[in-house]
Amino acid sequence: MTRTKKAGRRDGVPKGKTTPANAANATAGPVSAASLIDKSHTLLAQSNFELAIKFLDRALELEPTNAEARELVGIAELEAGDEDRGREHLLQLFPPHAAEPPSHPSPYLYLAQSASEPQEALGYYSTATAMIEKRIAEQDRKGKGRQANDGEEEEEIDEERQMAVTALVAMIEIWMSDLCMEEAAEKNCDDLIQRALSISSNDPEVKLSLASIRMSQSRFDDAKQVVISLYNDLEGREPFDPILPALPVRLALSRLLLEHNQHLEALDIISTVREEDTLNIEGAYLEGWAFYLRAEAIKENPALLIAVPVSTVVEGEEPEEPMSAEECLSESMRSLIECARLYEDQSYEDEGIGSHVAELLEELEKKGVVPAIHEEEEDEDGDVEMA
Repeated sequence: MTRTKKAGRRDGVPKGKTTPANAANATAGPVSAASLIDKSHTLLAQSNFELAIKFLDRALELEPTNAEARELVGIAELEAGDEDRGREHLLQLFPPHAAEPPSHPSPYLYLAQSASEPQEALGYYSTATAMIEKRIAEQDRKGKGRQANDGEEEEEIDEERQMAVTALVAMIEIWMSDLCMEEAAEKNCDDLIQRALSISSNDPEVKLSLASIRMSQSRFDDAKQVVISLYNDLEGREPFDPILPALPVRLALSRLLLEHNQHLEALDIISTVREEDTLNIEGAYLEGWAFYLRAEAIKENPALLIAVPVSTVVEGEEPEEPMSAEECLSESMRSLIECARLYEDQSYEDEGIGSHVAELLEELEKKGVVPAIHEEEEDEDGDVEMA
């Protein structure tokens, strides 16, 4: 399975551009391993992995046994896309290369993310989450006497809680995919989700995992209740609102809403994705699919009318007229045509989306559906462009 990159920044951020000459100039003069490591932290924060690797390689030349430099260069290599080199560096932090294994979770999490076998990934995740949960428990005990102005400490605690639940969710995903046929899969998923809920019961990823587990157990009403609860937490939020979870989480929520025939709610969430990232292929696909499903629902039950998604209603103004099934199909075709174009432009790898979009467009064309036309905008050359 393709694992979601959970505990690190394995998100395809473009590498910073540099040249050997620039790197040499940057490290000219007397340097120490400590100063090179300090500079690499800044470069990693800027996603300049290429130059960070140069600094860290130099630090390791000066101090071959420096564990911090070894860990950072392993992370940098992984972030830059070289999993073999990254893992090679990180594994040198463990016996027999080192006297003791690392006492902090970061190396375990990165090794879990890059593991090729599910059991290996689970092993690293298990060790990392045990470390983090122990620290959280200690912090909670101390927290009873913590002053309200300990903002920096609270932020650190929140980050560790997020790291823990993200790793637990990753373990659940493994049990629900690669190891779903194992006898212990259901119990392990239940145990893991309870641990995640005890750490952060309102975390959107935790709620989505809980809904997925309940779906797999055929507890559809329970799953729907969880999904609706999560939607209610986000309803009416404007695009770019910091309360909104990351785009992949919103897309996953939209999929679950559609599975429970909550078309309006799904469109509400999808609208924030489309506004924030107009090139997002899955957002365009899910928008088209949601409009298509709503049209089919209206045809089956004419009493159903589609309202404008909550996020598009301007406060103080009357909402637009409800959309008919025909209008929904037109909107669906518009979104799907855009999705097909983005799919081709970006050479997208998900063949399932590509084939489904092609199938839907063929069906809509046979029905004589005309794509909806939104406001016209002029591009820089003065040509008319459809929004």
